[in-house]
Amino acid sequence: MNLYVGLDVGTTGVKGVLVDENGKIIDIQSGPLTIQTPKPGWSEQDPLNWWKAVLKVLKNLSERSKEAGGRIRAISTSGQMHSLVAIGKNGEVLRNAILWCDQRTYEECKEAESLLGGEEKTLKIVGNSILPGFTLPKILWLRKNEPDVYGKIYKVLLPKDFINYMLTGIIATEHSDASGTMLYSVSEGRWSDQILDAFGISKKFLPDILESNEMIGKVRENLVKMLNLDEEVAVVAGGADNACAALGVSVIDPGDVMISLGTSGTVVAPTGSKVPDPYGRVHFFAHVVPRTMYHMGVMLSAAYSLEWFKHRFLKEDYEVINRQVMKVPIGSNGVIFLPYLNGERSPHKDPYAKGVFFGISSYNSKWDFVRAIFEGVAFGIRDCFEVIEELNTSVKNIRTTGGGARSDVWNVMIADLLSREIQKPLINEGASYGAAMLACSGFSSSSPDQIARRWFKLKTSVKPSLENKKEYDKFYYRFRDLYKGLKSFFCNWKDE
Repeated sequence: MNLYVGLDVGTTGVKGVLVDENGKIIDIQSGPLTIQTPKPGWSEQDPLNWWKAVLKVLKNLSERSKEAGGRIRAISTSGQMHSLVAIGKNGEVLRNAILWCDQRTYEECKEAESLLGGEEKTLKIVGNSILPGFTLPKILWLRKNEPDVYGKIYKVLLPKDFINYMLTGIIATEHSDASGTMLYSVSEGRWSDQILDAFGISKKFLPDILESNEMIGKVRENLVKMLNLDEEVAVVAGGADNACAALGVSVIDPGDVMISLGTSGTVVAPTGSKVPDPYGRVHFFAHVVPRTMYHMGVMLSAAYSLEWFKHRFLKEDYEVINRQVMKVPIGSNGVIFLPYLNGERSPHKDPYAKGVFFGISSYNSKWDFVRAIFEGVAFGIRDCFEVIEELNTSVKNIRTTGGGARSDVWNVMIADLLSREIQKPLINEGASYGAAMLACSGFSSSSPDQIARRWFKLKTSVKPSLENKKEYDKFYYRFRDLYKGLKSFFCNWKDE
């Protein structure tokens, strides 16, 4: 029996799934990760901690494969996008990785966009606005603030590419992750000479670009023995976490949409167009499906908003939370929540936006606040979806994934708010499952989209209520107006 491993290097943990050639999950393993915040707005991780967690996950999956009577043929990786890993000539990690959610590079973003002639010209060159989460401004920050580290850089890697390097000793990336660096032209499908020349960055810093289902190499011999793997296990390039998650729920064609409710929230829509959003409200990246692009709206604090509140103020488990929230009427008895705990990307591009509870009275209970969090996140998803729908008018299938998608409350809310049927996949393992599809694709030479169609199964669907949609609309428009009214205050706090 041929088996495949999909690894996902996330922000809060590493997850690995072991699947057979029909997509059946044999085992799931995970290991936790922590974020370091040495200064306000900074977010870092030690890449060697990713590697330790990966080794543990692979060891456990290898043992399980033997118990199942199968053989691991290929491994593929997914990972958090944009995060910067700098390595030296001998492969040594030069400093902690600067993560996708790090906000330190706001000034570098402004300077870079100005140098390129403004946002409109930037969008034409690389397909995206320059935002603090992306890789380019992190490189510029390093050059300005840590010149000793910058001078030692041999290669700049993304998280999953670092893991692939540790597995094989070979440095490479692929199109979906490269497209989130701001160093890559999405329309041309290659590193942008115009960007590299403008900022004086050597192409030698950057890995070669492969297809997502292309084999990088084989697991190093010493690791094969250490992990008790079968000999000659292939390592397939893999992809960016959101692209892999979309593949994992068969969101692969124009008209398909994925709504992911994880730490962040995303709305992903494949497109046949090579044109980005002209206003830069949503991102424009390469998919793991060859010759396919996608638009993506991003909320920085989706399910994390609920996790944050629960950790600080609630003792109840999620089952009780969902049950109590369902008892609160639409509109949360007047409380509105802006879910901008760490700034926001889509559609506002505002790193200084703040989380807000508005409309509080002595009447309100704690469950009104919790319901307001659920609704605020759903409103943010609708903000993204409306832009996606404007750019991709033929939306047909909407599928949810991520930890938050396990909540019936959120699925019903989103169905009602969008006035669309929401499909819940049978397997909801996110990016790691999509990575497993790429592992199978790389080994078997089947295309990723063929495997996604074959493996995908629908669990259930949620139909919208027109009556609820009308009620939600009143609060959604208040939500939007509230951000507009408070935007200048967020900026003023930064400037003081």
